[in-house]
Amino acid sequence: MELISVVVPVYGVEDVLEKCVHSIQGQTYTNLEIILVDDGSPDRCGAICDQLASEDPRIRVIHKENGGLSDARNAGIDAANGAYILFVDSDDWIDPLMIEVLYRLCQTQHVSIAECSFRNVLPDTIREETRCSGEIITATPVQAIESNLRWQWFKTVVWNKLYRRDTIGDIRFPKGKVHEDEFTTHRFYLASQGIAYVDMSFYNYNKTRGGSIMGKVRLANLDAVEAFHEKAMLASQREDLAPLRTLICNNYCYIFFDKLSLVVTAGLTGPRLDEMVALFSSDMQWMQELALEPHYRSLFDRLNRHGRENCAKEWNRMVGR
Repeated sequence: MELISVVVPVYGVEDVLEKCVHSIQGQTYTNLEIILVDDGSPDRCGAICDQLASEDPRIRVIHKENGGLSDARNAGIDAANGAYILFVDSDDWIDPLMIEVLYRLCQTQHVSIAECSFRNVLPDTIREETRCSGEIITATPVQAIESNLRWQWFKTVVWNKLYRRDTIGDIRFPKGKVHEDEFTTHRFYLASQGIAYVDMSFYNYNKTRGGSIMGKVRLANLDAVEAFHEKAMLASQREDLAPLRTLICNNYCYIFFDKLSLVVTAGLTGPRLDEMVALFSSDMQWMQELALEPHYRSLFDRLNRHGRENCAKEWNRMVGR
């Protein structure tokens, strides 16, 4: 059995941390190193990590100054000794078979990334992301990226995947950014020798906690615009991504207008907003040559003629927000 490293960034989750770690300890695949990265958590998380490590030799603890989720994951990658790496967020938990199933999927399908579906754990219900048919789907990197963009089988999220260590290589999560998976998942795919997906939920995505960084409207939400700018530029340069250029750029437009409307409607302003509007406007100069959806062209014209607030109102009307 090859060693698998499980990286868990830890911050402000003292009430649920043990549930997360116990779910990893209880995996049917047992040759694990569990790396708990205490990202300068202000509560009892550091002490809980140390106690858990004293009870299980597979657990290693890294205590570091707070640097954010991406920085904590990167610290875990740098410390990992496993042939494969799995990421689990510390307020979530995984089913006992998850690592074994994904590892076997890598072996039988001869791929370097394997992923599964997940269930959304809400305050009053549990919602499966897919039908959980048990179907196995394999894909090339380009096919998997297309599936990400269409939110089909392969998802952009980081934590439902087992990565062969050499696929991650020197790719790291962008420090200080939210939507960090939008910056990285396509790069992991492009570095892989293929990706496999099993349509079964083994990951429990905890959406019951009110403190999620994704649940707040702030200028950092515009990081998704920067991530899609990078994707669009990569697609414009790589011939293997040429079939996806129009799809990527239409997604880019959607992300821009959606995030713009969120921050403008919330009354947020500042240099970051100015920077992302300027970046998108510059990109539109060459994206106009693609088959963009007509309403994106119209919204861009509205942005230039009538300003951000008017554009945001029109977007909110279009999406029923």
